[in-house]
Amino acid sequence: MNEFTAKKLGEVLAFAVVGEEIFEKGKEALTTVLGAGGVSRVVESAVAHASAITALATAEGTTEITLPKSEKTGAKLRQMLDLYVGDQWDNPAELLEWLGFFEGAALVHWKLVEGAGVALRDDKLKDLASTGVDFHQNLLAEVSTAIRELGGKKATA
Repeated sequence: MNEFTAKKLGEVLAFAVVGEEIFEKGKEALTTVLGAGGVSRVVESAVAHASAITALATAEGTTEITLPKSEKTGAKLRQMLDLYVGDQWDNPAELLEWLGFFEGAALVHWKLVEGAGVALRDDKLKDLASTGVDFHQNLLAEVSTAIRELGGKKATA
């Protein structure tokens, strides 16, 4: 695994860690639109992704690249999150809007990892990326549906 791929793993690790933080901090508001089971599922998946990414980086001997990149990317994501959401953690619409950005970006980063796995013919990397891509595609679809429904409710209230 080269430096590029190790850094991309760090970036998707950051999305897993920050994603868990978002769903934990916004749990109350997000439960109103995604349900308690939906929020719990996302948190559990984020923790599992972070663990799998870290395990792969450890196995590949890239933690000295992957982990610092994750920290740097996580700091950027938190800064953008703070600018966007601010103190509106109780506002489901604001959180869903942010999650549209966040999940789209996570998906694109996972696609880079997927491309690396295919090019390297690395089954572990391809399998991990497939899981990440599927998760974020499905979550983006779920967020899109929830925001559409919320928009309709707000428009007719």
